[in-house]
Amino acid sequence: MTATWSAARLRRSVVTCCGNWPRAVVTEAGVAPTHWGECEIRGPVHLFRERLLLRLFRRLLPAGKVLDAGCGSGSLALDLCRAGYAVEAVEDSAEFAALVGAKAQRFGVADRLRVQRASVTDLPFADGSFAGLLCGEVLEHIVPEAGGDEAAVREFYRVLQPGGICVASVPLNPRLWDHTDEWARHVKRYRRSEFIDLFASAGFVVERVRVWGFPLGRLYHRLLFAPWLARTAGQDLISREARADTRAGRSRILAEAVALFLRFDELFARFAWGRGIVLCARRVD
Repeated sequence: MTATWSAARLRRSVVTCCGNWPRAVVTEAGVAPTHWGECEIRGPVHLFRERLLLRLFRRLLPAGKVLDAGCGSGSLALDLCRAGYAVEAVEDSAEFAALVGAKAQRFGVADRLRVQRASVTDLPFADGSFAGLLCGEVLEHIVPEAGGDEAAVREFYRVLQPGGICVASVPLNPRLWDHTDEWARHVKRYRRSEFIDLFASAGFVVERVRVWGFPLGRLYHRLLFAPWLARTAGQDLISREARADTRAGRSRILAEAVALFLRFDELFARFAWGRGIVLCARRVD
């Protein structure tokens, strides 16, 4: 059975409740694709990965002023606000920066979340501005002409205070490159050693590395996400969102269930077999 959704309805934010906190589910609908790829997918992998990032970040830095470097549509920045941090966010897309600002107003956190348009390779902040920095799935999009990922990580080091924490994630394993990377306009998928060296070369001390996405994450991608994208990549955003299989993937109940199921992969976090990697590093000087 197929439902007919109007463009106006899809462009409105679809909001559910996560505890006492409103969670945006399809707030990206109606925003045009950016130069770094199409809008993020609000599904179980996204949910699992951001919870992993936040969990690791909170263990290392329970409170303080933090930066979300490349905030996208703002889901992680809003979760940081919920956790009590004072949050600055930067985003290279003017549309997404405006969207995150509107979300901050809508959810009543504008006093704790400030967003501006800027590149992660040229951050508009003074040296030592932040106690912590999060960068989720951004570095793999930076083209050499923009300075590359090295320029971004040097900026991360500069704007952190001595002792400051950086938690970052990227796609792992070049052998897993497929049409979904091209759709997302990834420049690369990283090797584990390459990602560690990227931060060490900028002066960071790498304290922890976690791989995620094996075996269940890889199965989910191969059997569900990649085939869905192959079926829908040629459709416009509104048509894609109206599909029954897309709406099933947006279901809060299903997303929560699959995200919980994906935590099984944490048993294999030491091995470089997964689809993604999270690194925790510290500025020590």
